[in-house]
Amino acid sequence: MNDENLITKRLNNDFVTLPKDLYVLNTLAMGVAIQILAKVTGESIEDWKEYVGAKTGEQYRELSAEKIQEIVGSLDNEITA
Repeated sequence: MNDENLITKRLNNDFVTLPKDLYVLNTLAMGVAIQILAKVTGESIEDWKEYVGAKTGEQYRELSAEKIQEIVGSLDNEITA
């Protein structure tokens, strides 16, 4: 895979590189999920984005280094499958 098909994102003090299509698909999926939640609950998309962002940050801070590596490893398996 050449570099133009990859994206590198900062993750705290580390960086992760993944295929652009996977990054875009995950971003779109999150957007769709938030739109559905907003529609079903009547809350605004902005409120859901803020809530999901806060919960994501909270859960990330609770992860051990081993669990983070396990998640990254599962992404490696998804990319190569």
